[in-house]
Amino acid sequence: MKKILLALSVLSVSLASPLALAEKGDATINATTQSPVYRLDDKLVLGRVESVYLNEVEALKGIAFAGKIDTGADTTSMHATNIHIASSHSELSTLKDEKLMQALVELDAIDSVDYDDWDAELFAPYQVEVTFTLLHPHTGKSIEVTRPLDRVGMIRNRTDEDAILRPTVSLPMTIAGTTVMTQVNLTDRSQFSAPILIGKTFLDSHAWVYAGYDYLQEQKDAQLIGKKESVNIEGVTQKISYSLKNNYSALHATKVEVDTNKQQVSFDIADSQGASKTLTLPIVRMLNVAGEMRPMVFVSVDTGNHTQKWLVYLTDRSKFSTQLRLGKETLNRRFVIDTSAKSLLASKKKTLSSKPNALQVSAEEMLVLDDIKLVATPSLTVKTPLLKVASFEIFDKKGKELVTYYLTNSNGEATQFSKPINKTLKVGDDLRPVVFGTFTLGGEKVELPYALDVLDEDESQDYFIIGQKMSQDGVLINTRTNHLLESYPLFKAGHIEAAQVGELKFPVKLDTGADVSSINAQNIKRFKQDGKEMVSFTYQNDLGMEKDFTLPMVDSMTIRAKEGEQPTLRPVVEMYIKLGDLEKKIRVNLQDRSRFHYSMILGKNFLQYGAVVDSEHNYILTDKPAGEK
Repeated sequence: MKKILLALSVLSVSLASPLALAEKGDATINATTQSPVYRLDDKLVLGRVESVYLNEVEALKGIAFAGKIDTGADTTSMHATNIHIASSHSELSTLKDEKLMQALVELDAIDSVDYDDWDAELFAPYQVEVTFTLLHPHTGKSIEVTRPLDRVGMIRNRTDEDAILRPTVSLPMTIAGTTVMTQVNLTDRSQFSAPILIGKTFLDSHAWVYAGYDYLQEQKDAQLIGKKESVNIEGVTQKISYSLKNNYSALHATKVEVDTNKQQVSFDIADSQGASKTLTLPIVRMLNVAGEMRPMVFVSVDTGNHTQKWLVYLTDRSKFSTQLRLGKETLNRRFVIDTSAKSLLASKKKTLSSKPNALQVSAEEMLVLDDIKLVATPSLTVKTPLLKVASFEIFDKKGKELVTYYLTNSNGEATQFSKPINKTLKVGDDLRPVVFGTFTLGGEKVELPYALDVLDEDESQDYFIIGQKMSQDGVLINTRTNHLLESYPLFKAGHIEAAQVGELKFPVKLDTGADVSSINAQNIKRFKQDGKEMVSFTYQNDLGMEKDFTLPMVDSMTIRAKEGEQPTLRPVVEMYIKLGDLEKKIRVNLQDRSRFHYSMILGKNFLQYGAVVDSEHNYILTDKPAGEK
């Protein structure tokens, strides 16, 4: 089994965090923050979301579209409106759109050819052109594009017996400087966060996919942004704060008026001194925020050094001290937060390479302190690292002050710690004793000081706050991924591999587009046992394997349905899954997959632990199971 190592954190006294991809025992493949792009085996390594450019369309040259990278999608698809199909062929010229596509797929010359072999040459004699509209995301201007029909795509979903027909054209798409002439099916993607879904028609021969990162290729150019910043929107100063959990940025707006006919919105923005301005901008899409639909727009942001377009949704933030809260989508595309700096945007651009020895952490972390694994989170306000526990007791022993507290180990047992107090911090009315502990970070052990505090009333689990002084070279927050402090060996994997569940080993599909893994489940029955929600089901596949499971139900997933249909509720369980050397207990939703050959999908919640997936090849990591075609 070939492996590649991911050095996200290089430990000395503090940490550096370039992404390094290298063959085991061979450092010739190396992607650092100074490299133009991250590559492996002469192919791009893409994150789960990347910026996609349609530079051949002159009006959209240099405009970045969010593209979701999906190894489970056979075809690339793109949001378009006003899609029309017409033919100049004498026998088809009276047909348009859906009727024309239906007639094409029923032609003997096309119907007699295997669907996988349908291509532009097969459809060319019928002289079909596709006209469609793309919207400029910043200006709202309609851009009409005409392309010859490459093929008719036939999409089958879980509820319809008849295939959905979609026109497919070829467009050059560019990601990280690599341009690929890509077959793209045109459809309405207005309900999705990414207007482009990058499938195999781009990925094959050109890219690996690492689902553990968003905007991986943007990281090399990420600008350091301070914990306190201000920007100008149309001359109005806006103070910035951050959300490390929310995906989207929020802009304070009042007098919001949506014009659905023109697909634009008018609103007022104001600064903390009351200066205001009215803006009218095109709506990118409507976002459901806590049950209310909020318009999303691109605003022109002047940082004092340059102007950028940031995607925000409009909401009332009058009860907050900042007018603009940056979410992960904006941060992932552009920034890494320097927790000890202020007002970096207005100065000369600084990137990760300017602070190579800083401790780089993500929004969600796990760290090991004195052999106890703890949930950890970074802070923009806490300076001294802080351990929050249920209680602690300070006492005197032989003239020395000590503190005693308890932490729960992996077996659920309370472990007592008694440590000498190095110093005491006064925070408001609270006194926080400072002690030293042994941290395991990036596989290495290091002695660092931290303070103790008690949990708030609404908190029940011990956890650790990563303060600004966790590293003498500073702490940087990178929201593109999670668990930067844990090191996982990256491994190459094919689109199809053999995974092990218990004693069963069978083919599974590695799908970077799926958030949560799923397994074929028949005879699903929910019940209560000793007051706990349980679920029983039968796993089956077309290789003749069958096994009954009874497991606790840890959650449920509601799958959105088409208009007029009821949503589907899927039970979620936890299962141990093994792929190659990687074994993880993950959440798996139960789904009837009996009509699919692959009875299990491994999604992001498994693949994030090191799988670099090739959409083009199968069984890179494991052997093909007996009986598999």
